[in-house]
Amino acid sequence: MAGRARRKIFSRGRLAMAGLAITALAGCTHPNRPIAPIASDTLVYSEALSTARETQLLLNIVRLRYNDPVSFVDAERITTTDNTQVNGGLSSAIALSGQDLDQVLNGNVGTNMSSQPTIAYSALRGSDYAQQVLQPLPPATIFLMSQSGWSVERLMLCCVSRIGDLENARAAAGPPPPVMPDNARFRELASLMSSLQERGDLFVQVIDPDQSDENSDGKPRVILKWRRTSDLGQQLADFFRRYWVSDVSVISGDRYITEISTRGNSLGDYAARGRSVLGVMSALSQSVHVPEEHKQIARSALPVDAQSTDPCRAPGGWHDINGGLFAVQSSKEKPASATIAVQYRDYWFYIDDRCHDAKATLNLLDHLYALQAGISSDATTLLLLGG
Repeated sequence: MAGRARRKIFSRGRLAMAGLAITALAGCTHPNRPIAPIASDTLVYSEALSTARETQLLLNIVRLRYNDPVSFVDAERITTTDNTQVNGGLSSAIALSGQDLDQVLNGNVGTNMSSQPTIAYSALRGSDYAQQVLQPLPPATIFLMSQSGWSVERLMLCCVSRIGDLENARAAAGPPPPVMPDNARFRELASLMSSLQERGDLFVQVIDPDQSDENSDGKPRVILKWRRTSDLGQQLADFFRRYWVSDVSVISGDRYITEISTRGNSLGDYAARGRSVLGVMSALSQSVHVPEEHKQIARSALPVDAQSTDPCRAPGGWHDINGGLFAVQSSKEKPASATIAVQYRDYWFYIDDRCHDAKATLNLLDHLYALQAGISSDATTLLLLGG
């Protein structure tokens, strides 16, 4: 009996020691320690938000093609809650046949860690909607885009409604027009400027307003300079004069100089007018391929052409009007070649992964939408051209 009692006491002591060991092991974990895999989480959230923004923009472009209302929902804030759960276990085997104690104690400790995100959304309404979606693009935005390497041609065809006596299919920046607009001259100007930009012969300078000048309206001046030594340089100067874009003068260094303004110029009461983000989206919506069965729902300025074998070609004459910079295809099933796709009215609308220009234009729109959020509502619309 005494031996069994000793064995029981000894067994209880070993059990107590094992329990203390498990407690000590559990104490090595820090419930308050940041345990979320920050690097991987950041990548996942960043990719998800980027995809969500571009998907929302594409969906709204498709809605505008059907003349349906649009909406914008932004993720305001993302927070994560880290959870730590510690589990312990103990197993034993004891010989009870009256023989010497043969006992084995096994302890184990496990830790489960998880991270749960909480996302706060906000719908764009009121003054925020007016500023971010309806306010014409200001000069700082265009300047930032051009200085970041964006093509002048893409910026002009997407973002400019009018310059001088040249219109960039202004009717396309609203509901689908009944008549196909003509922007051939505007495209010619944009192409000329883009060619000079690619050669490094186009220079842009934005000058702060002169507060001491009583005739100053307090708005930045946008100065455009380019070299005279090439045929393109002369063509651009002639274009500016012929279509009342602005005055052109000769300066030292064998260069031309002019000022682009929204206030008109000495040649006449013509000014540069930028599009709003909604106007840019409406213009791009004309390049959406509408399914054959939706021809009576989504009005078009021209009959809907048969589906082209080129996934990067816009329908009808819109391919020429937008400079071939954007096209959205439609399909009953989601194609494997889609880089981004949305489902609407029982069809998939998508941008093909091979269409580099279309992807770049949607990326530009994403930047413009984001930049408009940080611009004061009293911003003035100027046109900034150049590289």
